[in-house]
Amino acid sequence: MTIPPTTASRPGALAELLNELGWHRAFRVLLSRVDEDDFWMAVVRQLARHLTFNTWVALIFYQHRPPTILADSDEDDGTDEALFQDYQRGLYLLDPFYVACREVNESGLVTLDEVAPRHFRRTEYYQQYFSRNIVADEIQLNRRLDEERTLCLSLGATTPFGSAELGVLQLVQPWLLELMRLRMHFEQGGEVLGPHPWHPHQGTSEQVASRHGLTQREREVSQLMLGGGSAKEIARRLEISVETVRAHKKHLYTKLGINSQAELFSLFWQERP
Repeated sequence: MTIPPTTASRPGALAELLNELGWHRAFRVLLSRVDEDDFWMAVVRQLARHLTFNTWVALIFYQHRPPTILADSDEDDGTDEALFQDYQRGLYLLDPFYVACREVNESGLVTLDEVAPRHFRRTEYYQQYFSRNIVADEIQLNRRLDEERTLCLSLGATTPFGSAELGVLQLVQPWLLELMRLRMHFEQGGEVLGPHPWHPHQGTSEQVASRHGLTQREREVSQLMLGGGSAKEIARRLEISVETVRAHKKHLYTKLGINSQAELFSLFWQERP
């Protein structure tokens, strides 16, 4: 009769067991700090033992107002503070993670490849914000709180995340997402800003106009364009035809008196609160 090898006699299995025990201990420590000021720092330090990333931010996405920043990587030169202020004042509308979250408010791991439009890296948003703050790749752990709010932990890296790193996050996300949910009982309300005038408002009339006379649909098309969406991608997201997308683009360019997306971005940024 063949006796199966014990765990101790199989180095791979032993390493896997020890790794799991390490994670159990880590989550026990994190749970003990869930009400502490340094909770988010403790989380990212634990993740940094298994993943390589350069920036991080914990924030709340809302359906009807700008995101709230809860904690971030806090660069010494202060550049992150200015970038996050710009983000909250309007650039969030062009963030592919925010756009995707408004469409499908679900919990789980989300990667940039899953949500970025085809022409994302050609956009003014990418050049002026993303490439300066994130540089190469971004992933998010999202915990849906209710119909209005989603708690997010975003990690940015100067090199793409590998399959092994994504595998680690996929493995630990059930426990980490529940820790994030518990953390919300101890979070203080952050600064509340008014929404950008071009923010999509659910349930409003198609004829609601901005200062430039743009309809709700034209504002939606403009944001998806500025976020890098092609005509086909915009048509799919809004469930309209490509011809209708092109008609909206023509109308909003005429109303605004512009001829390019660079000019559209300039007007969008001038409207920030």
